[in-house]
Amino acid sequence: MPRQKKQRLKKRADGRYKCKYHDRQFYGNTPEEAAAKRDEYKRLEAAGEYRRQNPTVKDYADLWLPGRIVSASDQTKKELKCLMKKLTDSLGDRDIRGIVAGDIKVLYTTEFKDYSDSYIKAAAQLYRAMFDAAVDDGLIKVNPARQKSAKPHRGTLADSRAISDQERKWIETLCTDHRAHAAVMAMLYAGLRPQETKALNIERDINMDAGTIRVNESVHMVGTNQYQATRKLKTDFSGREVPLFPPLKKALEGRKGMLIQSANGEAVSVQAWRSAWESYVFCLETAINGCEERWYGKMRKHKGQKLPPFIKVTFTPYDLRHSFCTMCRDADPPVEMNTVIHWMGHKDAKMILRIYDEYTPERSRREAERLSKILDSGSERGSKSEEGANKSDTTA
Repeated sequence: MPRQKKQRLKKRADGRYKCKYHDRQFYGNTPEEAAAKRDEYKRLEAAGEYRRQNPTVKDYADLWLPGRIVSASDQTKKELKCLMKKLTDSLGDRDIRGIVAGDIKVLYTTEFKDYSDSYIKAAAQLYRAMFDAAVDDGLIKVNPARQKSAKPHRGTLADSRAISDQERKWIETLCTDHRAHAAVMAMLYAGLRPQETKALNIERDINMDAGTIRVNESVHMVGTNQYQATRKLKTDFSGREVPLFPPLKKALEGRKGMLIQSANGEAVSVQAWRSAWESYVFCLETAINGCEERWYGKMRKHKGQKLPPFIKVTFTPYDLRHSFCTMCRDADPPVEMNTVIHWMGHKDAKMILRIYDEYTPERSRREAERLSKILDSGSERGSKSEEGANKSDTTA
């Protein structure tokens, strides 16, 4: 019988020792303590008692999560598993009955330090649901993730921006025959989310005569490289009708089928979309600068010239949606807020005001002019009132 290889335990930076068994880790202040925890787990597991009577956070998560995500899309399953892994990597070897609000707070501050607000909220929702289930199962009396002291910090806002007027002119006039041009224009002039753009069919969803776009579907990632269209949109308010504005209508003339397709005309895949976007950015940069970046300043026509820096295209697909909302609010007069909410596919103005409805110099100039007129008219009325009063005094 072959001899069993003895596991060597290494000392961690925090002074503890870690012992592994399958996908679990056991910690101790000495190698013997860590090994003893592992052996005890193996004994209880073999007896079928551990998970039922004395589960760790990871034990319970492994049992609970599959049922939670059974009806979710592949992409959502992947995201929730990633969030749960952060919890189990940090607290997985702890008895679920010993978890307190402070442990959850430390998890947020260490594992979610630089993440977006929406990502942190998704994690908090998942952890609260799991510990709620543990309460219902009688394992714990109080949900530590719902305690006031466990409330997560505010994350960073989405790092999107409104593109400049110059960037908008480049998009409208350059690379108009590129296969991604129509999708880019749809995000910029209809405020569509990138995933909604990939599911849009020109004949089915766009009414050229009525001048409307109907958002009925979105795509979700299936597997590692495929998109699948579904009527399960991002929110309950994502299904909507958006006007077909002239710049977008012009860009769609003569086009048929899916708004964005792969190079061979098939439905776009994950890699095909990335390739199309990278190709579009390359095409735009080349058109703006007159040549590819690698040849900029090296061509014969550039000799003896002092060229400006090469102009890079830095906007993202979500920047285009951001720009549509900003254009609506920068209009003179601005588009009414409830209409913008509907066009953007949101529930209320909270997200619009927080992320999309940003300050712009044009809006500042317009509002300053409006306030100046109000103040000037007020001063004029005051002067006339004073002049009338003086005349009354003279008559008296």
